[in-house]
Amino acid sequence: MKEIIEELNLPKQILDKTEKFMSKLLGPAIREFGELFADKVRFKRIKNQVEIFNKTREILDKNGLEPRELKLKTLVPLIEKSSIEDDEIMQAKWAKLIANIATTPENGLEPRMINTLSSLSVLEAKILDFIHENFETQKELMLAKLTKNLRKKYVKKISVSDIKITSESVKKKFQLSDEFTKIYINNLESLGLLRYEEPRIEIDEHGTYADPIQYKNREPSIDFNLDITANYKKSDDFHITVFGNYFINQCKLE
Repeated sequence: MKEIIEELNLPKQILDKTEKFMSKLLGPAIREFGELFADKVRFKRIKNQVEIFNKTREILDKNGLEPRELKLKTLVPLIEKSSIEDDEIMQAKWAKLIANIATTPENGLEPRMINTLSSLSVLEAKILDFIHENFETQKELMLAKLTKNLRKKYVKKISVSDIKITSESVKKKFQLSDEFTKIYINNLESLGLLRYEEPRIEIDEHGTYADPIQYKNREPSIDFNLDITANYKKSDDFHITVFGNYFINQCKLE
């Protein structure tokens, strides 16, 4: 491992710190870590991994934190998936995620967060950041309308379900076609990061809209003389999920 790290031609001081950090983080798995890249792309992958770990070390040093040794269930997918990332923005997100994972008690979400980050393209990561900024802005606007006392009371009660993000805002921000806006949002939804608005039911007879959740507990009634046409109105707008909000904060760059 030491020989591989030395091939990167980084300053010795940085190499020594990074090697020490990796040894502490990986524990006995450091040998397997070196053997994992014994193929024609091992140098590129190990270079990516060392760069990410070096960024992680800088984050921890800045905050005066020490990493814990990671379990293999977390460590193996982390190494395999992060080592193929060579985009600087995504490497920074990996570093932030690793820093958070390595300095907080295990909660069982580590493998899911690793898989989620590895599934994002650079553009999707940027879209997700924009969506979260939009969410935070709307949250602040909602709180700004409250008095000082009410603000303290409700600041923790505003949930992700209370704030809606429009597909149109994503389309305009990134100058996307309708097709690709839908594709990217669908992918983020499939990863459990976003949730589309519940469809509404349009009832032509009354000219009103009915929320299916509102009516689910009502007693059914039958009138064979009624002629009512009901249509679902599916929205392209969406919310951040609870997991999505947690994941974004774990990878969020300062």
